[in-house]
Amino acid sequence: MEIQEIDRETALSGLLDQIPERIKKISEKRDSFLTDTVLLGEIPSPTYGEDERIRAVVDRFRENGLSAPNIDEFGNASAHLPGTEGQSSILVMAHADSVFSREVRHEIQVGSGHMSGPGIADNALGLAAMIALPRLLDDLGIRLRDDLILVANSRSLGRANLEGASGFLETMSLPARAGICVEGSTLGRLSYSGLGTLRGEITLQVPSDYDWKRFGASGAISHVTGLINQIREIPIPKEPKTQLVFGGLRCGSSFNTSPKQGTLRFEITSEDDDIIGQMEDQLNEICEQFSAETGTLVSMEVVAKRQNCSIPFTHPLVKTTRSIMQEAGITPKVDPSTGDLNALILSGLPAVTLGLTTVENLREINETVQLDPLYAGMTQLVSLIQAIDQGICDS
Repeated sequence: MEIQEIDRETALSGLLDQIPERIKKISEKRDSFLTDTVLLGEIPSPTYGEDERIRAVVDRFRENGLSAPNIDEFGNASAHLPGTEGQSSILVMAHADSVFSREVRHEIQVGSGHMSGPGIADNALGLAAMIALPRLLDDLGIRLRDDLILVANSRSLGRANLEGASGFLETMSLPARAGICVEGSTLGRLSYSGLGTLRGEITLQVPSDYDWKRFGASGAISHVTGLINQIREIPIPKEPKTQLVFGGLRCGSSFNTSPKQGTLRFEITSEDDDIIGQMEDQLNEICEQFSAETGTLVSMEVVAKRQNCSIPFTHPLVKTTRSIMQEAGITPKVDPSTGDLNALILSGLPAVTLGLTTVENLREINETVQLDPLYAGMTQLVSLIQAIDQGICDS
């Protein structure tokens, strides 16, 4: 469905006029998604261990009136809300996995103006908001022409390398007009580009025949420290923007035993795919040299790698999103994605990622979301879906 520019502006103006009243109405319907936030947030859902949360999503799809929700071969839960015409579809996706293991106590605390608990912003709230859409659209009197495809995708984080989102997109049968990735964090987030990323693990092993008398001999902790220092010598360009982050270190088991193995997790992000490739080569060379010079066994495993991708800043989807945010009192903050948005854009689908509310202590056990900003965040999501459905976001 294509519309002329003057019609596009008129349709958008009419949509924006509804936003203040819509924020008020959505705040009155808060229980429709806050209850699900607690329900889903208290189910542990580490990457590759999302099954229980995914089954809970399917139950909620059914309770919200969606027929035949499905769990596919990749572990994603999906459901369709039929539109009046159904010639195309709008894809709304929220990842179901969390950075927290099953050993972490998943208990959500609810206060008068906030909710807190492990993974509530990343991404129990985003998941609950996506699930609530059919009932919320009905309460607001919105009937879409397009089908609405709702996906709780698994296997998004860490080693999973967006397996769930990529698998769903490869097998999706109904053509989609556009996509939206929903995250609890952070209100104002506007991602329309995917950042080139390389995630890896370097493992250092002290072999059984290690010569403890050789010059510089030491346990794994000292060796890994030396390895980190060498990696930090790699030149990091300021332009194009590039970053190297050490995300985790495992080494040792007790006070009085010299450890034999250590593992270092890292992530490289860059606006230039060639720089990522060059840094990968440098890391491999450092590992090979360090192994030869210290008598240790050093290996690097790439667990995730993806290229840069984007839709233009001038794309109607981005322009419309900015207009909706501004009318809702939200300040847009452009933030490139390293998540599921990459999979959508690389599949050829125009898409953005939105955050729903303000957050404190992100990815900590006491992760906390604020409720008052959430209603503007939900309004932007609903309004953008409606704008896509009306053809306002078509290029």
